[in-house]
Amino acid sequence: MAENRLTEVAGHWLPRMEVAGIPSSLSKSIMERAGTWDNWCAAWSEEGASQAGHGDAAFEAGYLVTAGEAYSRASLLYHFAQFMFFDDLTQKAAAAEQKLALYAKAAPLLAPPATPLKVPFEGGHLSAYHRVPADSSGITAVLIPGSDSTKEEFPSLEAHFHKRGIATISFDGPGQGEGRAHGPLRNEFAPAVQAILDHVTLPGPVALVGMAFGGQLALRAAAQIDQIGCAVSINGFFDLGQMWDAFPPVYRDNMLYTLGADSAEQARDIAGGFTLSGTSPRDIPALVIHGGLDRIFPPEQAQAQVDWAGPKAELQLYPNGNHVCNNLPFLYRPLVADWIGRVLIS
Repeated sequence: MAENRLTEVAGHWLPRMEVAGIPSSLSKSIMERAGTWDNWCAAWSEEGASQAGHGDAAFEAGYLVTAGEAYSRASLLYHFAQFMFFDDLTQKAAAAEQKLALYAKAAPLLAPPATPLKVPFEGGHLSAYHRVPADSSGITAVLIPGSDSTKEEFPSLEAHFHKRGIATISFDGPGQGEGRAHGPLRNEFAPAVQAILDHVTLPGPVALVGMAFGGQLALRAAAQIDQIGCAVSINGFFDLGQMWDAFPPVYRDNMLYTLGADSAEQARDIAGGFTLSGTSPRDIPALVIHGGLDRIFPPEQAQAQVDWAGPKAELQLYPNGNHVCNNLPFLYRPLVADWIGRVLIS
């Protein structure tokens, strides 16, 4: 079982690790060292600690760019240490804590720097990072992670926006990363997005961009917030419950944890509430990106999102794309950034 789980996670998400900034050779080496799924978290954490050491050495030597890169890479390694690791939640939490600490070290050293935000929300706060390029166009893209993703995974994605003068705010909503303090993932995500927008004075139009599970959350939230000028769903879905029976085992375990369910039956019931059915879109541009080979959210879900979003919606289906098109980042990521610039500037 453990060996099969390691192979299953690698098969689904190795391209995601690479596009996030971990070379596939390093990922494969860590997996070989782990050997079995039981050792997954420990092996990735060990490599994370090693990269953090490189960051400390570079920082002490005054090589701040190198230090920022090493800390960010170490944060990613700890992120993937806890990724889909629901077998030992103590190990998962410890790796997540290191991820946060190391990205906090990286944040001021990145270009552009990542300014931490503590956004008041429901008696507590939401955590976010705001990055503004020197040649800012005034546009801001607010980035929503997926179900077992967090804001610390986004620097490589953010770079595509920054190169085009688009600022970014990446945040953990309820049920995501630090946002788990507010309970499990919820389908009513608009209040969290609104809290971000109320907290920061932005100079121009705003795009809402969601990755995977976050794609559905982005479309649904954009339908409720007038300040959002356009929305992007990257391999999101229309109705989570429709897909439940076809989910691979590792993703069902993810849903059990993410949705805060005590059983698979309860998770399935909760999943039925994550749908765009019965909601109404706003008349704004929407872009739906999807991979034709997605084994988690099938491409039929992409067309359903476009049909729901209305006449200003566009679909870009990559027939050879996998989940979140992580095997084709050089195609979809520039497209998303260029599209946002075009529709919001015009």
